[in-house]
Formats: sequence, C-alpha cells, structure tokens
Amino acid sequence: MTMRKIPKIFIIIMVFIIPALLAGCGKPTKEKEIKIQFNVSGNAQTQQRAAEQQRIIAEQQRKLDELRSALNSARRSGGTTSRKQVEKIERQIAAVEEQIQTVPADVKPVAAVPKIDAAKATGWAMFRQNVKNRPASGTPISPPLDLQWKYRTGEQIDSSPALVGGVVYIGSGDGKVYAINAKDGRQIWEKTTGASVTSSPSVVKGKVYIGSQDTYLYCLSAKSGKMVWRALTGGAINFSSPAVIGGAVFVGSMDGALYAFKASTGAVIWKKTLDGPIAASPKIKGGVLYLGTLGGTFYALDASTGGSNWKFKADKQIFSSAAIGEDKVYFGSDDKNIYALNIENGELAWKSATRGWVSSSPCISGKYLFVGSKDKTMYALNNQTGGIRWKTKLKGSILSSPVEFNGIVYVGTGSSVVAIRATDGKEKWSYATQGAINSSPIISDGIMVVGSFDRSVYGFTYLPQ
Repeated sequence: MTMRKIPKIFIIIMVFIIPALLAGCGKPTKEKEIKIQFNVSGNAQTQQRAAEQQRIIAEQQRKLDELRSALNSARRSGGTTSRKQVEKIERQIAAVEEQIQTVPADVKPVAAVPKIDAAKATGWAMFRQNVKNRPASGTPISPPLDLQWKYRTGEQIDSSPALVGGVVYIGSGDGKVYAINAKDGRQIWEKTTGASVTSSPSVVKGKVYIGSQDTYLYCLSAKSGKMVWRALTGGAINFSSPAVIGGAVFVGSMDGALYAFKASTGAVIWKKTLDGPIAASPKIKGGVLYLGTLGGTFYALDASTGGSNWKFKADKQIFSSAAIGEDKVYFGSDDKNIYALNIENGELAWKSATRGWVSSSPCISGKYLFVGSKDKTMYALNNQTGGIRWKTKLKGSILSSPVEFNGIVYVGTGSSVVAIRATDGKEKWSYATQGAINSSPIISDGIMVVGSFDRSVYGFTYLPQ
C-alpha cells in the first residue's frame, strides 16, 4: 500500500487521531453501570500553572533548537573562529538545558493516595512488564466483563496503563500523567509535562518513570506526582516506555538513541546511537537488552555498557516491542512479518507472514504466541515453529498488544476491546468505546484496565455467573 511509504507517525495522525477528534464532536451514547463520571478539569490555578509551564518549556525548547542549528553550521565552517563559536554555542546550549531542567512543574494531589508498600504491591509496574509480555495476575477473570468505572482525560490515550498497589498510572495526549484509584476510578493526582505522553509508565520503589514528547524522561513520586527529576534526550520520547532494572532506567528516543539513566538521579549512565528513531520499548533478560528501531534493525545490547552483542535487519521499521522466550526473541515489523530469532546469536529461527504491518507486541503463553496485525487479524502461533494454530478476523486494525489470562486473550481492535478464547480464537465478549484503542490492556486482581482515543481510561470487573 503506497501510504506505508509515509512515516508511520503521520499515518497514525491521519488514520486514528483525526477521525477520533471528529468523532468526539458528536453526541456520546449513554452507557450503563458507570460508577464514576468524568473528573478532569482540576481547578483554575492548576490549569494556569500548567499552561505557564508549557509556555516556558516551549520557549526554551525553541531557543535550544535554534542553538543546535547554529552549532551544526559552526561545526561545518571549520577554522579557529568557528571553533571558538562552537565552544560559545555549546556553553549557551548547556545553560538553556539547565534552565529547562529547573522549570517548576508541581501539581498538588487532589485526593488521598492508597498506601503503596513495595514489598506487598501487586499488579503490573511496566509496559508488558515481564519478558513474555503477559501482564496479568491475581484473581482470575472471565468474560463477560462489566464496566466498573470510566475516567476522562483531556485528550486521546495511546499510553498503556501500569497498575501497582491499587493505583492505575497512565499518560495522555493532553500532556499529563494520571494516577487513578483502581477500585473506583477517582483521580489521585495529575502531573503536567511539556507535550503529549504516548509512553507508558514504569512504577518502581515508589517512583513513576515515564517519557514525554517534550524530549524528557520524568521521574515522579508515585504518592503525590511531584517531580523527583527529569532527564533530557535529543528527541521526543514517542511510544517507547522505560524499563527499570538494577538501579538503571532504559528508554528509547526519536533522536535514534537508547539511553540508560541512573534511576535515583537521572544522570546519564550511557547513550547508544542506533540506526533510526526508537518507538519500541526495551526488554531485558540476563543482562542483555533487546529492541528494534524505525531503521528496521533489531538489536541485542549489553545492558551494562550499551555494547552490541548482535543485530538483525528486518525489511522495514520495527514498532513492536519484543517478547522473550527461553531460547528465542519475538517481534513484529512493518514488513508484515512476525519474527523469531535465536536469542544467543540473532539468527532467524522462523518468520510468519501477515497481510498488514505488525506494531502489536507479541504475548507468550505456554507454547503459543499471540499477536495482532493491521490486517484486523489476531494470530495464535506455535512459538517454536511459527505454525498458525488459529487466526481470527476482528472488527478493526490491531495496534494494541494482547494479554492472555485464564484461557482468554484480551486486545484492542478498532474502537473495541475484545476477549477471544485462547484455544480456538472464538470471540467471547467485546465492549465498544468511542475511539480507537491502541492502548494495551492489563489485568490485576480482578480488574482489567485499558485506554482509548475517546480520551477515557476504562476499568472492567468480572461478574460471576
């Protein structure tokens, strides 16, 4: 399809964001069983502070862009005068970066936060938290599910939720990070960044780590939302979600670099420039970090140093975040294939073709791999051979990443979240929202949570029959 020659971010804007915004102009349909209504506005002072912060960050970012352009020109010129000019501009850049770092950005909590005990906290703290991309635990649930609550943010939601200690954390296109009570959908706090938040949060030891398109990785207090630190990258953090392991935070940026920051301070540990912008989320197993780029290369890197162990070239860009099995690593590509590579050396074990690009991240359960495609189809594959166990045509494109739990696969397709029987692919339940669902569902202690382009976060519960 000729549109695939256009960078994917523009396709997402054309195909999903614009229709979602237009859909939002219509009158919403009535919904049953909504226990909590749309709590979004906060107070006027909070909104004023957020607007002022965004204005300051935008102005400083503009200055930074101008200085970086001037720096590139000075470096190309050469000569003694140019070297002095380069040093001068570099000092100016450092000063502006420091100013951006110190912009005040506090938002007071609007409700009491449930106590988070790291030793007892349950749930899913990161995007596709375990290496198998299977974020589900606790009380088993089975369809049909019941809508327990719905929380409204200011813009569409690409971010996938984290759920820790009874609190849902999620980002929104309105530039904010939200903490929501998982039981009743009430807001605990909100925090404003300088641009849209499509990254998904990681919640570790009382801290929330999340990227923003304003080029920063944020570290926030899980209790209050107060900023602990923020670290600057060279481009927007767009979809890539941080992995927090061993005192380090790893995240990809659209500047084509993978960053390792110190979790306690945000100091740079190392930076690795790869072959293209990074939208996938890093995955780590056994001290090795795995991820693909929009340049189409999949990397295995030493998590301690960023050094390359091996790399594999797909035919097109890679949005899909990897799932890691015992001896293979799995991911999808815009070349319409699902790949399995030998984890030790990166050699191709198998690939399975679909009829659409694969941004969905695979989920491993037992000997099967579940993954969705732009061709509106959910696939169940044998993870050793790539053989298709079943494939089920759904109502819309699948950019959401599936989760299997208690014999059921849950995934977003078009504007609906659906439940599919894992053994044969039969659809058992669905719920339609008013916008596309690119967010990936998580399940913890009897609650399933997912975000939608209709600006809302949904919390579903299981009703025993």
